[in-house]
Amino acid sequence: MVTAFKDVGRSANDLINNDYLFQAQKIKIKTRTVNGVEFTTEGSLKGSKGASGKLTAKFSPFQGITMKKLCVTTDGRFQTEASLDNAMEGVTFTVKAEEGAEQPPAGELCVDYKAGAATVNASVDVCDTNGPTLYGASTVAYDNFTVGGEVRYSTGFDSSDSAPSLVDYNGAISYTGRDFVVALATKKKCSNATVSVHQMYSKDTEFATTYNHGSNLLTVGGTYKVDPTTKFTGRMNSKGIVSANAIQTISAGIKLITSVEVDAKNFAGDSHKFGLQLILG
Repeated sequence: MVTAFKDVGRSANDLINNDYLFQAQKIKIKTRTVNGVEFTTEGSLKGSKGASGKLTAKFSPFQGITMKKLCVTTDGRFQTEASLDNAMEGVTFTVKAEEGAEQPPAGELCVDYKAGAATVNASVDVCDTNGPTLYGASTVAYDNFTVGGEVRYSTGFDSSDSAPSLVDYNGAISYTGRDFVVALATKKKCSNATVSVHQMYSKDTEFATTYNHGSNLLTVGGTYKVDPTTKFTGRMNSKGIVSANAIQTISAGIKLITSVEVDAKNFAGDSHKFGLQLILG
């Protein structure tokens, strides 16, 4: 099955990065109304930064139209994302917009196409101060390989000081085996490369490794499911930072995640971190 460009190497990155939260306490509540509207309420307390939160709704007002995100934050930022699915076979249209919180507005129009062994993703950033920015990405799958590329181009229409320019371009390739995925992806005009490996060792155990050439950072992580209600995750990088999660499903709809991070190179220091998440729903 072909993978979109933005998702090449994602399985390894998700395993290494997901569910970790440090120097904060967070609560997330998910509810669903009888007519299918999904609400997600999130609140977090981050030490001296104080408390923050957001309320997000997801619903489908009409067949084929999905309001994926209708969100307001405690900072006063409004975010919306709506999609029109299968207007044509394999095509999805998406509109994204943000406004408020004394930040510049953001808006994007996206078209995604997927058919057989190919994907195409295109978007227009209509709020770029230098003029609309065009983005395009595509991937093609052949046997076990997926190859793709992306390009970002600034038109410079809305700025007398800027000329049209190629803002960014990158490539990616991945190979999928029976129980593993190996990927190579670049960033920043192909000047920074990341290699990732994700392996399903067993139905309960997974491993992942990523290496970033730009930062010379090697990270190794894994997950282990003890039973249907308990999972442990851990990771360690070449800078000596060791992190661990204990994910406990207390009962149906209640999950507790405890995160710990230790600087193994400076164990006597005070840079160690702790985090707690409670998810309801």
